[in-house]
Formats: sequence, structure tokens, C-alpha cells
Amino acid sequence: MAALVVTQGNEWSQKMLRIMIIENERILARDLKETLRSLGHEVVGLATNFCDAVALASEHEPDLALVDIHIDGERDGIALATELREDHEMAIAFLTSHADHKTVLKASIVRPNGYLIKPFDTASVDALINTAMANYSGSQVDGGKIVASAKALSTCNRDKVERYIEKHLDRPISVEELAELCQLSSAEFSRQFRGSFGAPPHKYMAGERIDEAKRLLRNTDWSIAEIALAVGFSNQAHFTASFRKIAETTPSCYRRFTQS
Repeated sequence: MAALVVTQGNEWSQKMLRIMIIENERILARDLKETLRSLGHEVVGLATNFCDAVALASEHEPDLALVDIHIDGERDGIALATELREDHEMAIAFLTSHADHKTVLKASIVRPNGYLIKPFDTASVDALINTAMANYSGSQVDGGKIVASAKALSTCNRDKVERYIEKHLDRPISVEELAELCQLSSAEFSRQFRGSFGAPPHKYMAGERIDEAKRLLRNTDWSIAEIALAVGFSNQAHFTASFRKIAETTPSCYRRFTQS
């Protein structure tokens, strides 16, 4: 059984979620991984500390992060969730064996999409995933079925955002500056953006950068390093890795194929 998640065009369908687990109790992490797999989801990786978790999120861009509040290292799960919330578009749920008011109050600052109290069973994990994804997307549950919010950017705001992204592809663009352009909070902007474009802002912008890179590879003799800078990447290695991930080939191979 797979959880319900949003898809292109604001329609809901059964889909496997890509989930990362940040938990320093290895036996519990292993059990949770097996539970998630039994529910039909893909576990993209496990981490026990802040740095490894940030790297994992950047590499895999999961749909959901299950974050233990108490992880290895000086920076706890709340600090990690704050970082993930700022840099990525994903649902976040906390794992904790402490459901006391003080812990929940501290964690609530991050606006988590749910909590999973240890020890857990399959039913509680399944319920947590569905609730977290519903909370993240701003949807509602009606008669046991998750109903997507139809809210999207206004035509005016959508046009402004498209023009702004196209004009500034040569540099990083934050969700905050796009939200300010539309006079919306970052969270509300992200929800409306997904409703309009069928993808979170960072994934949409990555696609636009690669599309522009393809155009430059076809139509100019610029070096790959020059093209990387022109579409907002700080170095050729990062550009090549992103291009390969989206286009499923390297910039050099794409250029040879399209210019042959």
C-alpha cells in the first residue's frame, strides 16, 4: 500500500514516496526502513548526524524526511529540520520518544508535518506518512480520501514568477525572493507554486536551467564551464552532475549528439 501524494495537474494518485531517515539508533532505523519498504515506499538513505543528513537530502531530494529529534553531533534534529525546511521542498516529520510539552513546543518552531512517537508499529507509520503529506500539501482528508488543495498562483503572479526566473537563471534564486515578488509567505508561495507548476520551486528552476543549458549547447560554441556559469551553477562539476541527473546524459554527450 503506497501513500497518496500530489502529482502533475493537482491530481492525487497512489505513488511510492522517496523517504530519508535520520535516526541514530541503528536497530530502530533498520526496523523503520523495513516498515517503509513493506508499505511500498523507497528509502533513499539513512543518516545519524546533521552533516550526513544534509548531504543525503541534496543528493536525493526526497519527498519526506523522518527526523529523530536527538541525533549524533552538536546540532540536533530540530536544527537539521530547520536547515532542510530552508533549502529543500519536502515534508518533515519528527521521530521522538519524548512527547512532553516542552519537547513538542521546541520542535513546533520548525512547523513539522507530523510526529511519530517511539515505539511505533506499521499502522502508526502508515498513518504518520499520510498525515504528514496531507499537512505538507495543504490538503484535507474527506471520508478517508485525501483531497488536494486546488489553490494556485494567480495568473499575474505566475507570469511574474516565470519572467523573473527566466531573467535570473544566471544566479541562485531563493524561494523567499520569489515569495516576496508575489507578496506571499514562503510556505504559502511554495504551496501555490506547486499548484501552478506541478513541482516545487527548486525542481522547476533546476529544469529551467537545464533547458537553457541545452539550448546553449546546441546553438553556441561556449565551453561547458561558460554554460555552467550562464545558467547559475558555481562550477562545471555541479552543473554536469545536475545535467546528468535531469537529462540522463552529460553535457558533452548531449552536445555531440545534437550537433552531429
